[in-house]
Amino acid sequence: MLKNYWIVAWRSLVRNKIYSLVNVLGLALGICACLAIYLITRYEFSFDNFHPDRDRIFCVDAVLYGGHWNCVPGPMPAAMRREMTGFQTVAAFQTYEASVTIPGGPNEQPKNFNYAGSIAIAEPAYFEIFHYRWLSGNAATSLSMPYSAVLTAKKARQYFGDLSPDRIIGRTIRYQDSLIVTITGIVADWTGNSDFNFSQWISYATIPASFLKNKITLDSWDKLDRSSHVVIKLAKNVKPSQIDAQFTAFAKRYFGPKPVFAGRLQPLRGSHFHQEYGGIGRKASLPVLYTLMAVAGFILILAIVNFVNLSTAQSMQRAREIGVRKALGGGRSGIAVQFFTETLLLTIAAVVLAALMVKPVFSVFGDLIPGEVHFPLTGATLLFLLLVIAVTTLLAGFYPAKVLGNYQPTVTLKGITAAPGVGNATLRRGLIVFQFTISLLFIIASVVIGSQLRYVLHANLGFKTDAIITLGGPRDNTLVSSSFGPDKNKGGQRSPEDIGKTVILMDKIRQLAGVEQVIREAKPPMDQMHSGFGGGGLKGSDEKPIDISLHYGDADYIPFYGMKLIAGRNMLPGDNSRELLISKTCAHALGFADVGKAIGQEVVIGPGDAYPVAGVVDDFYERSFHQATWPIIIAHDPRRETTIAVKIAAKRMAAGELQTLIGNIEENWKAIFPGKPFGYSFLDESIANMYADDLRTERLTNVAMGITVFISCLGLLGLAIFSTEKRGREIGIRKVLGATVPGIMAMLCKEIVLLIVLALLVASPLAWYLMHDWLQGFAYRTTLSGWMFVTAGAAAIGIALLTVGFLAMRAAMANPVKSLRTE
Repeated sequence: MLKNYWIVAWRSLVRNKIYSLVNVLGLALGICACLAIYLITRYEFSFDNFHPDRDRIFCVDAVLYGGHWNCVPGPMPAAMRREMTGFQTVAAFQTYEASVTIPGGPNEQPKNFNYAGSIAIAEPAYFEIFHYRWLSGNAATSLSMPYSAVLTAKKARQYFGDLSPDRIIGRTIRYQDSLIVTITGIVADWTGNSDFNFSQWISYATIPASFLKNKITLDSWDKLDRSSHVVIKLAKNVKPSQIDAQFTAFAKRYFGPKPVFAGRLQPLRGSHFHQEYGGIGRKASLPVLYTLMAVAGFILILAIVNFVNLSTAQSMQRAREIGVRKALGGGRSGIAVQFFTETLLLTIAAVVLAALMVKPVFSVFGDLIPGEVHFPLTGATLLFLLLVIAVTTLLAGFYPAKVLGNYQPTVTLKGITAAPGVGNATLRRGLIVFQFTISLLFIIASVVIGSQLRYVLHANLGFKTDAIITLGGPRDNTLVSSSFGPDKNKGGQRSPEDIGKTVILMDKIRQLAGVEQVIREAKPPMDQMHSGFGGGGLKGSDEKPIDISLHYGDADYIPFYGMKLIAGRNMLPGDNSRELLISKTCAHALGFADVGKAIGQEVVIGPGDAYPVAGVVDDFYERSFHQATWPIIIAHDPRRETTIAVKIAAKRMAAGELQTLIGNIEENWKAIFPGKPFGYSFLDESIANMYADDLRTERLTNVAMGITVFISCLGLLGLAIFSTEKRGREIGIRKVLGATVPGIMAMLCKEIVLLIVLALLVASPLAWYLMHDWLQGFAYRTTLSGWMFVTAGAAAIGIALLTVGFLAMRAAMANPVKSLRTE
């Protein structure tokens, strides 16, 4: 009997090739989307899930000026150990970037690596929190002494070839040309995914014993360096809230009675989803993942709804078959099994097609999908596919089996192919409304997101961005500096030797053909990095200091970027300039309604000295449009101006000439800074990259929109097939009575238009709510307008009419004699 079900199902599917193909394609798209999103989410949620006691491991974030940073002041880890309770282990570590040289033996040449990969300068307690399998050395002593280092097995093979771990112990590595360390341990590589995938560790004791003490600040509470981190393991039965409560008193002890700083524990497993925890690993967006999971569910539901519509639309062609089966003694259960078998065959074919589509999909959308995501036929993946097959078969097969099982043989065998009450038209129309409601949500979202991105990418930023190259180099990682001017703490600043080399490099670049201007700066006016935050106010004022954003550049900074001075003058040339420029917003925040009156006033930054205001600059955007721009102060400090910006004559240069120029700049760079990696970026591209996540969201939304619209149109096609076949006699009578082809087409399409208008009425408030919430993530944003919703509705109606127009035209032009010849 079971064999008979399979044979009949196969013959039915082969006989209705177009129906089968459309059903398989619709289901395959839905299942492929689900499978791809399942693989992505499984990968993203796998990070740092393999650590023992992972629920007790936390990172410590700084809460500063309303923002969260994955870093802490240098002295904080030691102070936490002394003054706070509830910890089993506290481990400080610093991220570090450096070139590497492996000294050669008697008959070997040294090996040079411009980029050494992930390096951490860590305390020995780091290995008490993160467990490794030690191939040589041990966790207790390998990082206890200065100038010692630990490597992973993979990194050891890269540096020393196939030597056994024991033979690598005692070998030396030279970091950044002058930091010589001895290998004291080799650990096995982790097999799980982790954001803390360092491949080499230098002992923390090396910092005070080497030149690193001039680059890494361990004794200043006034500086927050992006490279400075601390990870803790709670004692058993200690709750994170007990630690967070201690941070309040802790902050008051070191930052005063009204501290701008606070600490916060961040679960290790959650750090992968927090964008502010940058600098360590690639971050994923938890809202985006949840959105993707919802999209996958919607797409699969749409595919199942599409299957139901197409199955019931084909039901009239199976009416006599059902009648014969029932007349010969077939029961409803047997007919249901038959249609569940057909559904199972289609679903298996769709799953196979979806599995074949996954790899091409990953190739097409490679820039949106992490490179480590792949499609392995593991037990978990096979279980997921079997679950999809079971759920899809049950959901998609139930309603067609119920409807077709209700046909009465006394009716169908007389030639009446649609028994009264069979096939609920209201449900079918409701499914179409549901499909297009989802499709319209994505269409409206695409319109709104596209409008916002056009707004942010083409807005007047208040400065020029064209033909400006920023050269890679040692960037200032300091986020907070409480003073401006001479500072005994050298962390995050450059040595006089580096400053002199930078000046020499700038002179060489100026002499290159095609270069118009070269300046030195801390960072461009708009950048993902930040020169620093601080508090400032007028000298002698009793008002509360305002939060300010610090930019560093000399007298060339303003004309280089074409900024507009609206009061006063530019700062005077020279490295001894002790003047400030402030933004218009800063002047207003300091209490000057007339910005001109701010000229000559002295401004104090933090507890430092006061400096006169030379000029007021018109406001410009310094951060992405997600964050509001703060009051800005521009000062000149050669120690902090660590980046070179080059303006080129791009309009007069061919592409080949531009590459030649960049090659010449790189050659000069390597001559001045050997061993330091060279990199460059165009300013306008760097600004666009600040919205990379938003651009990915737009593309994913467009893809989801395309899939949902396509599947919805397949369902609409099913309704059109059903409608034209059911109304065949009506159309024939209308034509005999004089109805025109356009009139009949309008009659057949009117219902479709009304259903889509109803879907638009349902989707509009939902879309408004969702997109209004999304736009709140931007400090500067466009507004939701009625034209966005009208455009979406018009697009949906147009696509629908294109889908059913051919069927309507064929039905309207059919010979009425054929439809009236029956009975």
